[in-house]
Amino acid sequence: MKTELINLRFYTKPDCDLCDKAKLVIEKIKSKLPYITIEEINITKNMGIFTEYKEIIPVIEFDDKRLYQHNINERRLLWLLRWNHLLKVMNRS
Repeated sequence: MKTELINLRFYTKPDCDLCDKAKLVIEKIKSKLPYITIEEINITKNMGIFTEYKEIIPVIEFDDKRLYQHNINERRLLWLLRWNHLLKVMNRS
């Protein structure tokens, strides 16, 4: 049985304390949920992305839906990811 992956986008930038804390949370969750992939996007590399996200980073998105911005709650994010994974598996059946 093939595992359905959850692909996250993590918008961040250097020298951002909230981003560093969020990254630790994401890495901890990834160790619990091996079906997660993370695309880390440095907003300073693209002016359009920077303009859109500069005031709200860190941001975590899944399927173009914003799951979190600013402070990341580990328990809530873990629950959201498990729930979304279950939905993906059920929709595939």
